[in-house]
Amino acid sequence: MTAKKAAQLFQIDKVSFEDEMINMRCNVYLKARSSENNFWHLVSKEEFPNLRRCAESVYSCFGSTYLCESAFSYLLQTKSTYRSHLTDMHSEDSLKLSLSSYTPEFVKLSNQMQAQTSH
Repeated sequence: MTAKKAAQLFQIDKVSFEDEMINMRCNVYLKARSSENNFWHLVSKEEFPNLRRCAESVYSCFGSTYLCESAFSYLLQTKSTYRSHLTDMHSEDSLKLSLSSYTPEFVKLSNQMQAQTSH
């Protein structure tokens, strides 16, 4: 049943997917190295194209969670009990500033400002 669901999800031929699963289970080289961290680097793209494609699709889903996790962590720090009166707009602006890679040019900004204003 797993092969059928995976084949539907990844739009792969069910029979070839099942064949690859059986061949992978019988592969002595992969069995011996199954505990390694970089297991999918050992799996041949030519021999197991469907399984590799499925694994790459699943792994790519989790590659981008860093930004989400860091944003959530920053938001929890910002919305502490001491700063609970921030509006959603302020929180959103603060979050955008913390996650962007923008660095202001402080020297240029300070040179554009007038030091003292006349009365």
